[in-house]
Amino acid sequence: MDGFEGNSGIIIVAATNRPDVLDSALMRPGRFDRQVTVDRPDYAGRLQILNVHAKDKTLSKDVDLDKVARRTPGFTGADLANLLNEAAILAARKDLDKVSNDEVGDAIERVMAGPEKKDRVISDKKKELVAYHEAGHALVGALMPDYDPVAKVSIIPRGQAGGLTFFTPSEERMESGLYSRSYLQNQMAVALGGRVAEEIVYGEEEVTTGASNDLQQVANVARQMITKFGMSDKIGPVALGQSQGGMFLGRDMSSTRDFSEDTAATIDVEVSELVDVAYKRATKVLSDNRIVLDEMAQMLIERETIDTEDIQDLLNRSEVKVANYI
Repeated sequence: MDGFEGNSGIIIVAATNRPDVLDSALMRPGRFDRQVTVDRPDYAGRLQILNVHAKDKTLSKDVDLDKVARRTPGFTGADLANLLNEAAILAARKDLDKVSNDEVGDAIERVMAGPEKKDRVISDKKKELVAYHEAGHALVGALMPDYDPVAKVSIIPRGQAGGLTFFTPSEERMESGLYSRSYLQNQMAVALGGRVAEEIVYGEEEVTTGASNDLQQVANVARQMITKFGMSDKIGPVALGQSQGGMFLGRDMSSTRDFSEDTAATIDVEVSELVDVAYKRATKVLSDNRIVLDEMAQMLIERETIDTEDIQDLLNRSEVKVANYI
């Protein structure tokens, strides 16, 4: 996951209808009257949006829109509309006359990660591998201090992923866009949990490419901590890399390097050190709780999907060792 400055969309209020101006990639002075930042809806806003889109849907009594609003931090109005439409389609496919909580839950995950691919044939060996990989993410996340709770773990292929671990992000963090150094360090350890689990169970020589996206996420978080958020002991509280231009209709702003080769080398060293610490934390948590890792992976192999209640029950009846603060 890259970017921790909040989740905002940009609406440009134009002073002209000329297409050449609207297509311009630069917001030059005089071209626009005003730039308005529209944040993604908070819990109260999401609940109101859901109520609007639910008016033409027949929902069963087990559907609680209040809970749906709390489960969907970061969703836009379009995402919420799509969610209820997907739920209605799923209910229709099952010949149901009402949309139940099961369809709503599945629709949330469809919006987040794409549809399930239950017809994809998976060998027993790969199923076990994916189970350990996802259990690694989930267990590290569950045992990290001050981290988002695990909502669901699945080894059913969905979208481009062979399995997924869903966390419930903090409403307060998402609305403020403020993430602490300890939270980002925890996030890197959680992202490395899948790869570390593969190493512990199968050995370094049998590690797969399944963690490629996780490794990119870790590298992005570590580099932003050093160059953007001022969380470097060696470089100090400075932001490096000057932004060029602004964001226009979803296009990312570019940046130029405003630091020396020596500083660039220091950044690389700092990034490597952050990743190494996260790797060691994930390794210690999973090694200290190997029995729990094995049991969680076995649960996934048997059930394919486990939720927060299953995970909490497992942790309550096990002797777990929680990760230490850095």
